[in-house]
Amino acid sequence: MRSKIFKPILMVAIGTVVLAACQSPSIKDKIENDDIVSFRSDDEAMNTAIAKAKNSLDQFVQALKKPEKGYENFALKLAYATPDNSLEHIWIGDINYLNDQYTGVVFNAPVSTKEVALGDTVVIDKQKVSDWMYLDKGILRGGYTIRAMRDQLSGPEKEEFDKTIDFIIKD
Repeated sequence: MRSKIFKPILMVAIGTVVLAACQSPSIKDKIENDDIVSFRSDDEAMNTAIAKAKNSLDQFVQALKKPEKGYENFALKLAYATPDNSLEHIWIGDINYLNDQYTGVVFNAPVSTKEVALGDTVVIDKQKVSDWMYLDKGILRGGYTIRAMRDQLSGPEKEEFDKTIDFIIKD
C-alpha cells in the first residue's frame, strides 16, 4: 500500500534534464504545484547528493534487511532514460528482497521515460540508484536529493515545506 509519504516525495521528484536559465517558476512554486523539479546534469549540489546516496547505499540495504522498530517507508530513486537522452528519476517503493534480487513498485507517474509506468513492479538495478530513503521513527534517513532541493529554499520556504511533509528532516 502506498504511504502518505509519497505525495511529498512526488513533489520533490527530480529529473536531471535541462533547467531553464531563469528557473521560472521557482523550485518552491513547482513543489507547491506538485510539478517535477528539473536540474541541469551539471548541477553540483544534486550530483553531490546522488554521489552521497550511491556511496551510502549499504546503509539502506542493512536497514532493509534488518529493520529496527520504527523503520518504515523504504524507497529507492532510480534513474531511467528518456527519449531526449536525459534521465528521469523515479521513486520506487514497496521494496522486497527475494531470490537474490530487490524489487519494488513505481510510486511516481513518469513524465518522460517510457521504461516504466506508475504501479509497475521493477527489478532494482543498483547502477540506476540515485537516492534512497526510509523513516526512522519519523525521521528521514537518506533522502539526499530531497535535502539538496530543500537546501535551495529560503528559511521561510523551508519552514513551509516542512509543514507539508509527514516526516522530519534533520540538517
